[in-house]
Amino acid sequence: MNKFFNKISSDLNPSSEGISKISKYNFDKFELSILRIARLFFRSNDDPDAQTWKSAFLIAEQNFSSPFGASIAHVVSISIDFMSNGRTRNFSYIQENSTNALTLITDEERYFLMTLKSIRKNNISTANSYAVMLCEGPQINKFLLAMEGIAIITGDIEKKVIEINGAVDGARTRDPRRDRPV
Repeated sequence: MNKFFNKISSDLNPSSEGISKISKYNFDKFELSILRIARLFFRSNDDPDAQTWKSAFLIAEQNFSSPFGASIAHVVSISIDFMSNGRTRNFSYIQENSTNALTLITDEERYFLMTLKSIRKNNISTANSYAVMLCEGPQINKFLLAMEGIAIITGDIEKKVIEINGAVDGARTRDPRRDRPV
């Protein structure tokens, strides 16, 4: 059992400290699907014996067309790992099967989704701010890259392609989507 993750009990209300209504934040269907997947990974980190990571992949496959579902679930899992590296306090989350899961969100979950939302809107400054609050410090680069990976998979942002000249032969990078030199 990982004491870092802190499951919130089901008798919540939006006036509790650190809890608010999801409807206040205008998350779209995609972002709410990511929250469902993330909550299952949070639970899996909190209680590995529950093996809810399997359900996270299943829900991702059901919500996103193949092969994107598994890729999205994988990147969400990686982003949670990177987010966890710098945190010193517990990460509070609402269990996916809780009666309040569709209506309430913890501050930490909100920072997680607002980082993704900001990246999808190409608002890097805001994404950085939420990432610092979530990761509790400046170690945010890997977390942001993982979150950016979700937006790249979905096509919300384009992968940054950089031309790099080879040191010896002037070789160029290749764009794997087109299998030709950039």
